[in-house]
Amino acid sequence: MKRFALCSSALVCGFATVAQASDPVQLSLGGYMEYWVAGASPGDDFATPVNSFDLQGDSQIYFSGKTVLDNGLEIGTRVQVSAGSDYNAQYVQRSYAWVSGNYGKAIFGKYRDVVWLTHNYAPEASHLDSGLGGSDYYQILPTGNGVRALDPNQKPTNYANKFLYLTPRVHGFQLGASFTPSNNSSGDDASATSETIVKDAGFDHAWATALSYGGSFSGVKVNASVGYNFMNGNGDAGTSANVHNFQTSAVLSYQGFSVAGGFNRMVAPTDSFYAARDGHAWEVGVGYTEWPYMVSLAYVSSSTRGDLASYPISVNAHDEVDFYRMGARYNLGAGVDLWAALAYLDSRSHTGNAADGNEGAIGGAVGLRVDF
Repeated sequence: MKRFALCSSALVCGFATVAQASDPVQLSLGGYMEYWVAGASPGDDFATPVNSFDLQGDSQIYFSGKTVLDNGLEIGTRVQVSAGSDYNAQYVQRSYAWVSGNYGKAIFGKYRDVVWLTHNYAPEASHLDSGLGGSDYYQILPTGNGVRALDPNQKPTNYANKFLYLTPRVHGFQLGASFTPSNNSSGDDASATSETIVKDAGFDHAWATALSYGGSFSGVKVNASVGYNFMNGNGDAGTSANVHNFQTSAVLSYQGFSVAGGFNRMVAPTDSFYAARDGHAWEVGVGYTEWPYMVSLAYVSSSTRGDLASYPISVNAHDEVDFYRMGARYNLGAGVDLWAALAYLDSRSHTGNAADGNEGAIGGAVGLRVDF
């Protein structure tokens, strides 16, 4: 047997001494494929040419595996590949290894931070990713070239390579922390030059911490979290100011009903890499599930400083986004869902120019998803 040692840090060495696996890691295959027919009508002043009708999709393949060492320590791996449906090119979205034992769980690799990992979302019956930027909904109803939106669960370090640690749960509570060095947000370090790694981000490094809770009271399930991101400014790139990001969220569930909400506050000075997204965002939503049906309704609001290059700093104006969405889902069989979504977007730029936003846009989609 090969010896498996992870002693790059004292934290990981605390999990266990070098041990042997009783069985080698064997990969399992999973994933999903979905396509939807989308239609939209942008605001009257929306400046970008668009199609009012489209066929879009999203597909991913998972390669997962784990083994249990003789001392009970679990070692696992996961690779998640975007399979090239529509705007998702063929690339490795996530690739990481994890170690789990009595002292908690550690994750290394191309993954998002603990604030994202513990965040609770408003219910979404459709299978569309409900974010305001770069999401499935954004492909149908973009906020406009002149609007910088902030998600209730903003992901400032995205999939950059990082280290995460989660404690064991104690009375429903769990602490988490993660560290991200300054590298490419897609998880690939910049090219080596003279035995050094070139910085490829607006920050030197980033820390994140989160506290989450999961439990139930009189049949009501409760999940809540609070998280904080700190990104140290990269003076070499002219973004010397530090960025702070605060998030909190919760969801209550009872007999098929669920109510959830989340809030995000980003503090990004004018000389930081996230200056345009200084502001706040929040969402609230309700959902109901009675197999094989699910329905949902949610509202999202975003207010940010906007692009400083387009107006003097002294101007008291913000990019504002109001987003309403409804979803429905019907399970046709094991791993097969038919779903629909309808949304309304009112996106306004700090410039006051209606063409920079997307005011009064409406769109929707009907799709089929297959999980395997």
